[in-house]
Amino acid sequence: MKKILDSFAFLKVDQSDRNHFCTTIIESSAPKFDFYFLVVLSTLIVSFGLILDNVVLVIGGMLVTPILSPILALSLGVVILNAHVLARSLKIFFYSATWTLFIAFLVGHFNIFDIESITLLNNLEVGWIPFVIAFIAGLAASYTWVKPDLNSILPGIAITVTLIPPLTASGLSLSLKELDYFYRFIAVTGLNISGILVASIIVFTLLQFYKSRKRLISEVKEEEKEIQKEGIFN
Repeated sequence: MKKILDSFAFLKVDQSDRNHFCTTIIESSAPKFDFYFLVVLSTLIVSFGLILDNVVLVIGGMLVTPILSPILALSLGVVILNAHVLARSLKIFFYSATWTLFIAFLVGHFNIFDIESITLLNNLEVGWIPFVIAFIAGLAASYTWVKPDLNSILPGIAITVTLIPPLTASGLSLSLKELDYFYRFIAVTGLNISGILVASIIVFTLLQFYKSRKRLISEVKEEEKEIQKEGIFN
């Protein structure tokens, strides 16, 4: 029996680590200027990377974006079954996605390019394989973020979790009025988000994050007080 229990040791997380993660995930997704500024910078880099069909620029933009944080915060909201945390995380992600679409649209509007000639977009297709990839990436991202000794590999996970490229591609397609491409890339974005959400909910449930319910709610309330005090937008 002891050997069986030891084999599941990787699912054991100290309460202090859970609480620390709750603080980290709320702080990293706080609706402040820095957060949205990084979203804009990331979108600009990825937009020009796609237009130039330059994989290095696209990967660089993916490393800059903080858009994964509100998705993981949303998963935590589901695990602790708290509507307030859910609403907060949904709103932040919605604003982030809106900014991404808007910036990508502007970049596309003021540049001449052919969406069909961008080879990097050929792999953005709706199907079960992309969902499985997003699911696996979600498992890796949520698990490594919780484990302090694994945080150093997060940049690699950020590359795998393809959130910004299809969303940015949607904005570029919209600027060209290529609605077929727009709907396709939006569908890919939704598929990736779904995979990450399902995976992270499973991980956070197995790691018993429902025990950090009070801490997570407290962090969100503190964030709201700080926002009201500083007068920053939310």
